[in-house]
Amino acid sequence: MMKRLMVTGALLVVAGAAAMAGPERIEFPKGYETNFSNYMNAERQNKKQLARFYANDIAIEGAKKGGELPDGSILIMEVYKVKTNKDGEPIRSKNLDRLIRGELAAIMVKQKGAGWGKDYKGDKMNVGDWEFAGFKADGSRLDKNFADCRSCHSELKDSNFVFSQEHLAK
Repeated sequence: MMKRLMVTGALLVVAGAAAMAGPERIEFPKGYETNFSNYMNAERQNKKQLARFYANDIAIEGAKKGGELPDGSILIMEVYKVKTNKDGEPIRSKNLDRLIRGELAAIMVKQKGAGWGKDYKGDKMNVGDWEFAGFKADGSRLDKNFADCRSCHSELKDSNFVFSQEHLAK
């Protein structure tokens, strides 16, 4: 009987740990707009969105020291739609030739935690110990598969799996 209880308990612990893998590990970072540093603004590579990037102090201090960003680092990308013309093409400002920011479409969060990478197998899925999550403007979760995020960031091993690494250390 005792052995059965121990096995059942062990299975529950393993199941609970597995259930925590994925974006559910990350909570919406309330107040990030004032508690984190806005370290970069940019057009997205698709040229149809704008992004504002934020980082917590742990990530910024880690970047300034060089090397790997420490556990507890949180990076945020606000993704904005852009204003479009009647044909749905992005409008650029006349004087600056820049996209014009529209409404907030998503808040993407990338957070690093000890051992989080072990839950992902294969070269294209393992991005160190980073996890990805997405939220709507109201803070509710986006129903999204983050495999594409992990795949794209997996190529950036030399920069902590972060596209904007050098901007963090400014």
